[in-house]
Amino acid sequence: MNARHQRRYRRLFQGALPLLMVLTLLMSVPAVAAPPHQLCRTDQLERCTRELPLSWREALSTLASSTALPGKERGSPTLPNLLRRLLDGQGGMTLLLAEEALILLNPEVLKRTHLVLLDAHLYEQPSLRSFRSTYYHEVGHVATRHSPWLEQLQRSDWPGHWPEEVLADLYLYWRLLREGAEEEELWAQLHLRNIGLIQARPDWAHWSTPVLMPLLCRFEEVRVWSDWPFPAFLNAALADTDWPLSAYRGLGDRQFALTAPAIHQSYLFADHRERWAALLAPTLAWLGVDVPAYLSRHQLPLVPDSCAMELSQ
Repeated sequence: MNARHQRRYRRLFQGALPLLMVLTLLMSVPAVAAPPHQLCRTDQLERCTRELPLSWREALSTLASSTALPGKERGSPTLPNLLRRLLDGQGGMTLLLAEEALILLNPEVLKRTHLVLLDAHLYEQPSLRSFRSTYYHEVGHVATRHSPWLEQLQRSDWPGHWPEEVLADLYLYWRLLREGAEEEELWAQLHLRNIGLIQARPDWAHWSTPVLMPLLCRFEEVRVWSDWPFPAFLNAALADTDWPLSAYRGLGDRQFALTAPAIHQSYLFADHRERWAALLAPTLAWLGVDVPAYLSRHQLPLVPDSCAMELSQ
């Protein structure tokens, strides 16, 4: 082969290198087929609503004319305004028809910093929300809409939507782990769930922390599980469902109320106070709270290592 041909083939090979590297990367990531769904971002709603299938445009038009729509003004809102109202300041949500799904995402909300008022002190931290995590959580609602775990996780004394949120968070973990996510990104979801409690009306419907914490404390083992099909991953993650949720709610409703905290009595849910503190401590530390001082003020035991306690259960 002469020098001119050698240079030609060298250029062709070098030009193919980026494609080869991309193909190699794609082959190294386990393929996951997301369940069918439509996706609309709030910064692209006008175009997105025009391109929605007829079934969705008809369903949304019917909803727009409903008298039950919150914040309804005179006349029916346009479809983009309807979707903005439905989101109502949330970063994401999923709408379901019989066999169809529409995911709404608000990138601006996802960027907002966290402002947390705790014991009359305001803490501010950068957003934990990412587009990828929020999207995968919403896809999780679609992927688990027919899961038998929805019924198995139901509790008569607990918010009815809690099983849906737990399964969506577990789907999020499964997807992130399959893509090689670091622990920090998975911890972010737990922190978000704990932050949702630290308000006058704690958000128990999204509080998946008792389910997520054991997985984070066995991170390498759970990463292996992520190679399994999602139903098998779910079964492993939910092998132990004996959570004392009522006790946690009794503590949280008192601890985060606007009135003076009322959990100082150490006998109140005494058997569960240590694990309750362990579930909160990582998030308190992330916020920048003086954790020992905070726990002491609330007569909660100091747990030096939340995962050490979790693994001893």
